[in-house]
This record gives sequence, structure tokens and C-alpha cells, in this order.
Amino acid sequence: MKNLLTYYITQFRYWFTGIPAVQRFQIQHPKVSDFISDRFSTRMFVGLPLTLLLLVGWVNVMLLSELTESVVDAEWVVVADQKFTDLLYSMRSDWLSITMFALTQLGEQLAVFVIGGIATLIFLFRKRYWAIIAFWLAMGGVGLSVRFAKTFISRARPADVAYYEVEHYSFPSGHATTAMALFGLLAYFLYRHNNSGPYRTLIAWPTAILILLVSFSRIYLGVHFLSDVLAGMLLGLLWMLVGVSLEEVMQYRRKRREV
Repeated sequence: MKNLLTYYITQFRYWFTGIPAVQRFQIQHPKVSDFISDRFSTRMFVGLPLTLLLLVGWVNVMLLSELTESVVDAEWVVVADQKFTDLLYSMRSDWLSITMFALTQLGEQLAVFVIGGIATLIFLFRKRYWAIIAFWLAMGGVGLSVRFAKTFISRARPADVAYYEVEHYSFPSGHATTAMALFGLLAYFLYRHNNSGPYRTLIAWPTAILILLVSFSRIYLGVHFLSDVLAGMLLGLLWMLVGVSLEEVMQYRRKRREV
């Protein structure tokens, strides 16, 4: 997949730079042309990979902004949220509620410090200091942004369906945000530093399933609406991208110094 993407990007650059108007622009503005060209380079992270991450981040922000506006202003979102909550409440069973309650603990603040603490010790042992900074910067951003958003939106939680009592406001879901950033970043670190294809697949799929289960548990337990969870996942993805970008940029700069 990576080689295929590289091939198509290379072919596009070859075609694009062959356009007469583009060639004239390159001659007149060589520094600007080189900067733009480097943004599509597949040989370094600060080229095409970072460009794609920034594009994904921008789309993520747009989706999150649109969802937030819909929650505040659009009645149909509120109605859809309530109907989905009612549907899950009507299907609730004791054994599944216990299972979901256990899963939802993985999005708690305690889980972040326990799992993050173990990851930090491993990073220290391997002298991966920038990984520690990237990880905790992202997780700190998760905590602050969720707290700010909850206070700013001030959305009440679902009424009369909660499996257990929860304080604070509802939008966005802090557990969904935490699960996406926490397990997404840990999966990235494992994925990035293991070259085995089957092993990488073994990392990606269980991580995605775990994030979805933790996020879904919030709706099933009646402590969040669907839109709360979707917003949390988008926000968590945004902070995950911040952590990944910081780590990759620092790795790129370190390799350049070693050359």
C-alpha cells in the first residue's frame, strides 16, 4: 500500500511539474517551489506524511466543529441521540451491563496513569524521551480540551437511564476521547517500531475494536449520547495526531543530526 501510494505521488509530481505554467513558476520562485515540492516528498516524514496528517487533522476539526454546532442548534441530532439511547436501554441486560461497565474503566483517568506509567517506564528503559513527551502532551491535551468543551457546551447527560451515577456535563465523552488517544498512541508506538506485517495487523485490529467497545460502553450504560461519543472520538483522534506528529518530527530531526 505504501509503495503504491509512493508510485502515484511520484507520477503526479512528474506530471504536475511538466506543466509549462508550473515550470515558469519554479524558475521565478525557486525557494517557494522547493518548499511546496518538499511537502509532497515521500522520503521524509516532514514531506507527504506530515502533509497528509495535517489534512486529516483539518478535516477532523471541521467535522468536530460541525458536530458541535449540530448538538447545540439542530433538534434532529437531539432527537436521534435520544432514540438511540432509548433503544439501547430497552435492550439492556445484566451480564452485558457488567461487561460494559468493566470495559468503560479503561477510559478512566486511573487507567491513563496506570497504563501511561507502564509505557513511560518502557520508554525510559529504551531511552525514548521524546516519546514520553509526545505521549503525555497528547494526554494532557485530552484532559484540558475535554474539560473546557464540557464546561463550554454544558450539555446535560441522558435522563433516567444511567447504569451508574456520573457527575459533570455530557459533551464530549471524556472516555471516548481518552480511549482514542491513549490506545491509539500506544498502538502507533508498537506499530511504528515493529516491521512484521502480521504483527502490525495484530496490533491495529484489536486496538480499533477496543476503542470502539470503550466508546460504545458509554452509550450502552446510558451516561452519554451517541453524538457525545462521536465528538470524543474525533477529539481523541486529533490529539493522537498531535502526539504522532511530534514524535515523528523529533525522530526525523534526530536522524538528520546523525547524518
